[in-house]
Amino acid sequence: MEFLETDHNRLPEAKKYLHQLIEASPDLPLVVFAHKQDLEAAYHITDIHDALALSEVGNDRKLFLFGTQVTKNGSEIPSTLQDAKDLIAHLATSMQ
Repeated sequence: MEFLETDHNRLPEAKKYLHQLIEASPDLPLVVFAHKQDLEAAYHITDIHDALALSEVGNDRKLFLFGTQVTKNGSEIPSTLQDAKDLIAHLATSMQ
């Protein structure tokens, strides 16, 4: 699956831009979605954690990393995405 290999090659660039973005707001929580976890060639979420250097985002920052995938027919929301939706709603409310 060539598109996944291309995505893997872009992780250093994604890491660079992610760290630039979050540097300006150290108090904001960070939610990362590792999509396509149902595909054999997908990076495992621990590999994404390492490739994006998420351990360097700061000890005081709330960090959430979700492995996600879409259901076969796409008609229902997987529980992980529902949990993420609830988390984001909670984080948004608590930041006000």
